[in-house]
Amino acid sequence: MTLRFKSQKKQGFTLTEVVLAIGVVGVLIVIFMAMFFPARKAVQAALTVREADSIVQTFTTELTRLNQTERAGENMKESSPGKYVSGFDKAYYWMLSTAKPGTAILVYKYNADLNAPVRRDGSFTPLPPEEVGVPGQTSMVVAAACLANNKDRVEDLKSAVGPVFLVKMTQLVERSKGKNQFKYQILDKPAYITNPVEPGKLINKPNNYVYTASGKVTPKTQPWGAEVMYCAEFYQLSGVSPERLKDMSWDQFKKFVFKRDLVFRR
Repeated sequence: MTLRFKSQKKQGFTLTEVVLAIGVVGVLIVIFMAMFFPARKAVQAALTVREADSIVQTFTTELTRLNQTERAGENMKESSPGKYVSGFDKAYYWMLSTAKPGTAILVYKYNADLNAPVRRDGSFTPLPPEEVGVPGQTSMVVAAACLANNKDRVEDLKSAVGPVFLVKMTQLVERSKGKNQFKYQILDKPAYITNPVEPGKLINKPNNYVYTASGKVTPKTQPWGAEVMYCAEFYQLSGVSPERLKDMSWDQFKKFVFKRDLVFRR
């Protein structure tokens, strides 16, 4: 008797099924990408905004905070560059100092030495860059702001952590748009503080900011005498040497990283 066995062929996917499967996977990938990348960009934008807010906070805090070496003597009634009667006066003089990059304001973070004594101004001594500290025990990253020509802070920049920003401050003044409507206009040059009501003349002392040319305070001049509105532009430096800034002008800098409209008050 002859036995006949029916051969069984292994069945695979047809070309149509493969194409359909690839199509389904492709659609799922497209949907995933459409959902993932906007979410990723939103997270990155949030981180960028948060970092910018931190930089601005460091800048505005230092702008009106008087450390031990900046306070004017008890008998002094008027501030001078480096010695201030009030935080408003410090912010005023620091704004004037941003006329040139070499004397503008630096904002940065640096690695501080927790075992070293604090400096005369109350700030932490930087940890030498060649030393490795233990975070939280012997070292700590702190935020700071100072004038670019402050020789006492040069060592900070050698221990800088992350980017260093240079700040330019330019006054904002009101311009009437019509009846009871105003808009703010940025002046043409930085570090130029003028009477917003009657712009055109530099006021180089904070005490004079509340007076008219005649020396009389009037209802018209009182509102602007209490605050200075300005635009702060933050430029990221490619190097950390303040010496390089001495002979530079603002025209040599590329576009700022970000800017904020701010105010300091009496």
